[in-house]
Amino acid sequence: AQDINKYTEEIKTFEQFVKKQMEIDRIPGISIGFMKDDFIWAKGFGYADLENKVPATEKSSYRLASNTKSMTAAAILQLVEKSKIDLDAEVQKYVPYFPKKRWPVTVRQLLGHLGGITHYKQPWELHIKEHKDTRDAIAIFENYELVAEPGTKYNYSSYGYNLLGAVIEGASKQSYGDYMRENIWKPLGMNDTYMDDPGKIIPNRVKGYRLIDGKLKNSEFIDISSRFAAGGTRSTVVDLLKYIKGYRDKKILSSKSIDLMYTSMVTKDGRFTNYGMGWRLSPIDGRFVVSHSGSQAETRTYLIRFPSQNFAIAIAYNFEGASRDNYAKRLYQLLFGESWNLAPYITDKVNDAIYTGMLNTFNYGFSYFDRYKKPLSKDRKELADAFAYFNKYVNKDMLQSSYRKTMQKIRDGRHPVSGQKFVKLGSYIAIILNENYGAQRIDTYHKMGPIFFFRDYIEFYKNNPNSPDELKFSEEFEKIVEQWYKDWKKTCNEYILAVHIAPYSDINTIGKKLKKTFEGSKIYPNFSRTIASTVRYFYLNDNYEKAAKTANLNIELYPELAIPYVSLANTYICAGKYDEALRMYKKAKNIKPDDPSITPNSIYRYAYELGSYGKLDEAKKILEIGLKLYPEEARFYDGIAEIYLKMAEKFYKKALKANPMYEHAREMLKKIK
Repeated sequence: AQDINKYTEEIKTFEQFVKKQMEIDRIPGISIGFMKDDFIWAKGFGYADLENKVPATEKSSYRLASNTKSMTAAAILQLVEKSKIDLDAEVQKYVPYFPKKRWPVTVRQLLGHLGGITHYKQPWELHIKEHKDTRDAIAIFENYELVAEPGTKYNYSSYGYNLLGAVIEGASKQSYGDYMRENIWKPLGMNDTYMDDPGKIIPNRVKGYRLIDGKLKNSEFIDISSRFAAGGTRSTVVDLLKYIKGYRDKKILSSKSIDLMYTSMVTKDGRFTNYGMGWRLSPIDGRFVVSHSGSQAETRTYLIRFPSQNFAIAIAYNFEGASRDNYAKRLYQLLFGESWNLAPYITDKVNDAIYTGMLNTFNYGFSYFDRYKKPLSKDRKELADAFAYFNKYVNKDMLQSSYRKTMQKIRDGRHPVSGQKFVKLGSYIAIILNENYGAQRIDTYHKMGPIFFFRDYIEFYKNNPNSPDELKFSEEFEKIVEQWYKDWKKTCNEYILAVHIAPYSDINTIGKKLKKTFEGSKIYPNFSRTIASTVRYFYLNDNYEKAAKTANLNIELYPELAIPYVSLANTYICAGKYDEALRMYKKAKNIKPDDPSITPNSIYRYAYELGSYGKLDEAKKILEIGLKLYPEEARFYDGIAEIYLKMAEKFYKKALKANPMYEHAREMLKKIK
């Protein structure tokens, strides 16, 4: 029996957070669970069914969407272990009715989204109302051309995973659902996991919701049988934790197969895709992590596992929107005392590039050590080459003389194309620090990040006269690390690691503490995106005064970043101050032209979100500003046209309400639809 008093305070704080955050996110019902060693906690919040006031619980049944994919991958690898599937066989060996393509497509490539199979292509493919069997589901995309030669390009594809479902059927001679139930779900005690079926009685099935014109509405009815092996299942957070426990206990797959699932695929040009077989792979604070998310009508899900920490989180909610990350990050912060991938504010692009090299070495090298408890290489020559590569490219002179080429070398440093030099270097540093300082010290690097990691290694070799010169960093780099270490030690304190910034936080008090803590430092923790998210909530909910005040705090803290100005610009748009908004957008673009917050994609997303809140005029204004910044962006014109259509629809409906016999309005509504 587990200790029921374990994590009591952390859980209490987290529950308070969930209740506040789901109100901010407008989520009707959410279920969350976590597993740490043998301790399991799960709970539901809000409503599984708003109309009938049915509470969400840990047993509420949600569509899993793409969290189905790892289960499909597990089934494939089971059949490999049973010698019924060859990973490198062409898919037609198991699905003979699937047409041959320009290039061969293998099972292995499909598992890693390297098979060149397209994702959803036509709008109607996302709105299917009728039931589809496997043959029907494959027929939807079987005649589409490949988007790339297999192996050359990562292209996320739910259709590729549907094809894997057909492979399972061909190899096992069972239906996909029967195979999963008998070989994956039943052995793990996942008794509340099913193929989703609108006609079937499924206990604790939740209802799904979406936001239309700022109002909560029922989700569109969609039969997801056409997504069967890619996203056609339904389950509970409790069953998802049982699923993770099955990996931990090796109940459904061998260690070798799990290791294969958890290893990133590589493109033909030698770059990791950060996707293994059914799992995304992206380290957090130097920890090895596997995860997947799921999004479709009625639902959002998230499943993340930290294998070395025996820790996992499962999240599911019945709303088409909001951020799953907020809930996972806050739970992680409370349980581990760490701020999820806390980045520093660095204003200079050369220093930012140097930090990128440090971060990739730390995250991918340290996570390799976290996973395997050994370095990638012990060969002295390989290690010397890794240090030489780092010293050559993570270098101010090189970056100043040839920024783009050098930056590409820094990005390549963790990939096979470079011989994984950063992974070799980072995992070697980790083993040296572990052997000399012990596990307790090693744990602090997850909290304090790459600056402390590098600084301790530099101090180690400076205090050890026998340390070989070829396994040292340049003097210039040592000076940079020492300077940053002093600032980071001062600014990344316990308050900063525990702080939580949200619309319901005391922003004034937090702002004062941040300014006082960061004063006089060249680098310090970067909360600009979190603060911008708070600004976003305020302007979407018409609290322009708070939005502007919070945005200006963000600018004061991070004057050389684009996103604080973008969030102030969006505030001005919602407040009707269009000239000021354009000025802020131009300022953001001048400060950081390539920043993700100012790209055409982001501008389009801001407009789309405003439209979903019923702010059509404001959405149109953002797109018009977008055209001033990017005059050749066709989708901005397309978006403005769509907004005019929505406005027309709105007024034609008003016309019919005023006069139900007004035929012109009725005819025009038909044309619009």
